[in-house]
Amino acid sequence: MLDWPGRLATTVFIAGCDLRCPFCQNPDLVVARDCDSQTLSELFSHLYNRRDWIDGLVVTGGEPTTDPNLLGFLEAVHETGVEIKLDTNGNNPDALSRVLDSGLVSYVAMDIKATYENYSEATGGRGSWQRADRSIRLIRESGLEYEFRTTVYPRFVSRTDLPRIAESIQGARMYALQQFRPQKTLASDASGVKPMNPDQLVECASACSRYLPTITRGV
Repeated sequence: MLDWPGRLATTVFIAGCDLRCPFCQNPDLVVARDCDSQTLSELFSHLYNRRDWIDGLVVTGGEPTTDPNLLGFLEAVHETGVEIKLDTNGNNPDALSRVLDSGLVSYVAMDIKATYENYSEATGGRGSWQRADRSIRLIRESGLEYEFRTTVYPRFVSRTDLPRIAESIQGARMYALQQFRPQKTLASDASGVKPMNPDQLVECASACSRYLPTITRGV
């Protein structure tokens, strides 16, 4: 009930990611690995057996767009009649464009990691801001339901940065500020970073709301 606003959804995690964000909270999914046919069979049985009350499948990761079999998987899910939400880091605009054009997904959520000055450090990927910026435009022009979101990791995102990010996507459908959880991170030192005070995060959401509807998660 949390991964897709307004939907009761099953969530599938696809391993493999092309970024190395130190604050990543799914470090076990950074390295790609194969999915066997039994696992896929179990997933489709799960969807079939719960078809009367599940109304969505969230495809997340890792980073789903790094999987060369993503479109085929989405096509197979689409044939079951279950609608699909895609979570993405936006680092593969060409692959994302193909998914958006396919008509296979109904909702897209993209992470905006930081302001453009801090993007490469925050993601561990040179040129990642330019790719993210292109993906933002593709999503906004797609005609699909979507949201942008930022995990508020204080080393790379400050209280003054968040309204700047919101202004850069002014007029978009929704922006979510997600509380950083230090319990499990890709970089060991990131787990020692103290999350932003919840009251301050709510204040940041209020400041961002001048530019587009903004909510908080995890506070």
